[in-house]
Amino acid sequence: MNFPVLFGLIVFLFVQVQADALFGTENRIRPTRTYDVLHYKLELQFDEHDKKVIGRTTITCTPLKSLLDSLVLHAVALDVKSVASSTGQQFRFRNSDSTLTVYFDEPRSFSDTVVLTVAYSAVPKQGLYFMQPDSTNPRRPRQIWTQGEDINNRHWFPCWDFPNDKATSEVIATVRDSWTLLSNGRLVNVKHNKAGKTKTFHWVQSKPHASYLIMLAAGEYEIVRERAGNVPIEYYLYKDRVEDGKRSLAATPHAMRYFEEATGFPYPWEKYAQIFITDFMWGGMENTSAVTLNESYLIDRRGLVDFTGDDVVAHELAHQWFGDLVTCRDWTELWLNEGFANYFEALFKRSAKGNDEYQLDLLQQAAGVLNTERHQGRKPVVSTNSFTANLYSKGAWVLYMLHTLVGDQEFHRAIKHYLVRNAFTSVSTHDFRKAVEEATGQNLDWFFEQWLYKAGHPELTVTQQWNDSSRTLLLTIRQTQEMDSLTGVFIIPMDIECTTVVGKVLQHVVLDKQEQTVTISLPAPPKMVIVDKGMKVLKTLKFEKTSEEWAYQLLHAEDIAYRMQAAKELKAFPEDTAVYEALKRAALHDPFWAVRREAAIYLGTMKNEGVKEAMFLIARDRNSSVRNAAVVALERFPSADVRDFVQQMLARDSSYIVQSSCLQTLEKVDTAAALRLALQYVERESHRDILRRSSLQVLRALRSTEALPFAIRYTQPGYPNDIRSIALGILGQQGEKDSLARSLVFKLAGDFSTTIRKGVVRTLEMWDDAESQTILARRKEVETDPDVLRAIESALHDREKETSPVK
Repeated sequence: MNFPVLFGLIVFLFVQVQADALFGTENRIRPTRTYDVLHYKLELQFDEHDKKVIGRTTITCTPLKSLLDSLVLHAVALDVKSVASSTGQQFRFRNSDSTLTVYFDEPRSFSDTVVLTVAYSAVPKQGLYFMQPDSTNPRRPRQIWTQGEDINNRHWFPCWDFPNDKATSEVIATVRDSWTLLSNGRLVNVKHNKAGKTKTFHWVQSKPHASYLIMLAAGEYEIVRERAGNVPIEYYLYKDRVEDGKRSLAATPHAMRYFEEATGFPYPWEKYAQIFITDFMWGGMENTSAVTLNESYLIDRRGLVDFTGDDVVAHELAHQWFGDLVTCRDWTELWLNEGFANYFEALFKRSAKGNDEYQLDLLQQAAGVLNTERHQGRKPVVSTNSFTANLYSKGAWVLYMLHTLVGDQEFHRAIKHYLVRNAFTSVSTHDFRKAVEEATGQNLDWFFEQWLYKAGHPELTVTQQWNDSSRTLLLTIRQTQEMDSLTGVFIIPMDIECTTVVGKVLQHVVLDKQEQTVTISLPAPPKMVIVDKGMKVLKTLKFEKTSEEWAYQLLHAEDIAYRMQAAKELKAFPEDTAVYEALKRAALHDPFWAVRREAAIYLGTMKNEGVKEAMFLIARDRNSSVRNAAVVALERFPSADVRDFVQQMLARDSSYIVQSSCLQTLEKVDTAAALRLALQYVERESHRDILRRSSLQVLRALRSTEALPFAIRYTQPGYPNDIRSIALGILGQQGEKDSLARSLVFKLAGDFSTTIRKGVVRTLEMWDDAESQTILARRKEVETDPDVLRAIESALHDREKETSPVK
């Protein structure tokens, strides 16, 4: 599964809330099985009006105990009509809210094969979704789609809904005749019913997979087909956005060929399909051979300047090996799915875009891990309710560190052995460790223990001392992380690189003490010391250096991680002319865009007369992220030449994000120009509504009455909630005396979105008149969301306090 990323790094604290809702503690530990499912056959019809599924699920299984007298299936709120054998014999059953227990007429043994068919209907609250236009979004397309991870498929068909069982499957589903329906495996046939105006699709998944990976998605699509070697590839695209879809998924064949080579294991499924769906709660989902993707990854031609679909394509495709072919046996081991997908996504990036992009990916993932541990504490990767950053990014880092520890060929050999040994099974971390040790011969107990079963990361503090008489550098390295039962002293193999006027010296060390001194013989005093050459260890590092040392590192370090670190550290010297020159040189000339961007950001904070002119130059960079950093920095310089320059950039730049920042900068340097242009750009369509969002933010900041008609329009249902929220803020500022705006705000008090309802409460509290108080009081009687209700009560209580007589 892939979580959506709109800008820059993932906001891990937000994602954690989402993941905690998905993976509850009670769902993570694997239950004991009493039977082994061999095959699921789903026969489905849909009542779109009532959002109901009418199904027959036939389950073929064998007992795992000598005398099995009953069988318990996961089934939430299914209205079960009957349970029958393959011969038509009716079984007794008991249907609860969460399980369906089937009673056999006589006990079944290991050698028996049990076939039973459950006839049922359901109006699922999770797992299967009916997308339809309605008052909340009149533009929503009609679709039906499913999302099974982690335990949501039980809401629309009875099954063993846990990843420690695998079975083959088939889906036979009937939908309206204008629709196309996708499911796992191979399409056997499509039957047309002209009289009923329906089509029935029959899909067969012939190799076993976990039940949470069974899926369907249906709607009006155009199918684009191609191949990667012998693998059929299909793109299910909206008919009005075919070119955008092809553009967004263009990396698929390359990624397919790369993963086959990188894993040493041919793509294991019948086909590979990707389908865009509306209102999806995640970025993507790795259903076996049939990936669902959030439509926000449909990128128009200009959007490709700032965004890419390559990452989600690579992530979900990597899951076809890691998560689908081999699957975590329970959710405490989820890093075996998600950490592997994140790491192989990064490896694909290295293959497609080079080592600097690979290191940047890992650097950003490390930032997410360290931020999570700083704010939420420490947890082992393998644990109940492990943090999302652990499962995805720390899991990826574990693999990266293992890769660098054992070497390229050994890592490749270990991955292939792991997949071959465990293909089509459910696995644990122990299975992976055993495969690596069998393939490499290395005892890696210490590595798995400190990085997966314990928590935290090394926090290193380094001091250096040069001894001129002995020509030696003494580095004192202390591990300063909190030491307790979760985290101890780390064993850290790493390289230290010292650069002198006569060359470089590389020394390998193994840190295994809380404090130790490393002695390095050098021909001359070091100009640059890099601890952990290659950025191969997940860590924090405090290493005091002079401004000259940081400037030298910015301009000469080989790894982009350490050039970016130096740019950040140089912020501490805002008035140093040499620092200004080093940052300017890096911002203009560093070969990697992320270093140029970082240098531009910190150059923009310098107290030097040349900063503005430097930003004019940097704003011409070929990379939109670098240009954007320059535009943001220019807001410090309100002047006519900045206004004119930024207006020209707004008119001509190819990047939506740069244009967005131009509007924000104009709001700081020339409010009249900002107002005029925001009123124009608020109606411009752009990827993910970037320009509309920025325009509304500018209009809200400027508090102009001219913004009111746009606020009324964009507060309406059908627009994204963040757009509606900004527009609502403008209504609060400007609409108190406008009858149309007031009536709209009063109506929105009952909006479907809790975010909007909370915004209305804040608006009515601000207006603070009798009519507003009446609306709040009425809403209090019917509000069901506890957060909104607390906001209403607080607003009413504050009013009561203000109007109470003073004694």
